[in-house]
Amino acid sequence: MCVPPEVPLRAPPTEPDLEPLPLRRLGDYELIKRVARGGMADIYLAHRVGGGERPVALKVLNPRRAKEAEACQMFLDEARVVALLDHHNIAAVLEVDVVDDQYYLAMEFVHGVDLRELLACAVRKQVDVPYETAVAIVVGAATGLDHAHRRTGPDGRPLCVVHRDVSLSNIMIGHDGSVKVVDFGIAQTAIATVHTSPGVVRGKASYMSPEQCLGDPVDHRADVFALGIVLYELTTGARCFSGKSDFERMLAVVRGEWLPPSQLDARYPRELELVVRRALATDPAQRYASASELCVALEQLAIDQLWVLGASSIARLARELFGEVPEPWAPITYRAPPPRAPPRVTRTARGTEPPVLARGSEPDLLRACAWQPAPTRMTSRRAVAAHSGARRAHPT
Repeated sequence: MCVPPEVPLRAPPTEPDLEPLPLRRLGDYELIKRVARGGMADIYLAHRVGGGERPVALKVLNPRRAKEAEACQMFLDEARVVALLDHHNIAAVLEVDVVDDQYYLAMEFVHGVDLRELLACAVRKQVDVPYETAVAIVVGAATGLDHAHRRTGPDGRPLCVVHRDVSLSNIMIGHDGSVKVVDFGIAQTAIATVHTSPGVVRGKASYMSPEQCLGDPVDHRADVFALGIVLYELTTGARCFSGKSDFERMLAVVRGEWLPPSQLDARYPRELELVVRRALATDPAQRYASASELCVALEQLAIDQLWVLGASSIARLARELFGEVPEPWAPITYRAPPPRAPPRVTRTARGTEPPVLARGSEPDLLRACAWQPAPTRMTSRRAVAAHSGARRAHPT
């Protein structure tokens, strides 16, 4: 892995994102710990009060942003859109609610790391991300995004979803090898109530497409461009578009100024570089027409290179970098019911009557259901034969 010194990949901050919090309640959920902090919302590990369910990720809108009507509408738009998506490569939304003017979104909790953390750890430990693993991750993310791009609403009309924020930090891998696309917070959709004004730019400067940087209309090919950046950075360990400021990075995106992977590593597969080049085409018409088309190209490449794409290679890399990571579920204890005295049972003649439960005791259903009357005659084959022989010996 070659990492140019001028564009290092830094490890994401770990404090105080993982600092434990005193347990407190929000709606029907009890917060356990904060696992991520963002400019618009914080993510908490939580579980529903009463237990019995798998813990969830609770996305809570920042109190400062909750005072902004536009931010609240965007938060609700995200919930409305993701609730209509149903794909194993997209983190599912379970519930959205507002409690005491605090907006929160209950989502599937992904027990894993985002690609930014994974890549930073790989660079720090000088571990190469195998090409087949990087391709498997991008194929998983592209499959989920293609589902979002093609999804229709309840009325059958296309939702026209464009994520617009595909990046290393918004693609997660589970320690089990799963791949999840997260954070549709600034997604462009046909059902959004907040629309981006012409000329307004939303997204991360290093992962935006040229048309996005210029404030022009975008479609799903902007997400294909961002997937190309993710593929580039996973397979080289270097930044695709660098600069000292957002303006310089956006200028590099618009001009298409990026270093070919083969110049970073002479062993870089030529066929893989061709896929990266097409995904990063400045002109949207020259890119892959859809995320599905990018998947097909990568899968064909894997066949030609004899790479095996699947969750096993991703899980193997996660174990190599992070070891065996236990699930961070807080121990949830349940109060056992007090022991009950066994019911008092009285019987009449042995085997002739069902058990009679003494007054005041609870029904012993298992005992009552298992009761069978005592046999009154022999029913074995030998008894039948003996009885038949007796009848023949003493005819009536």
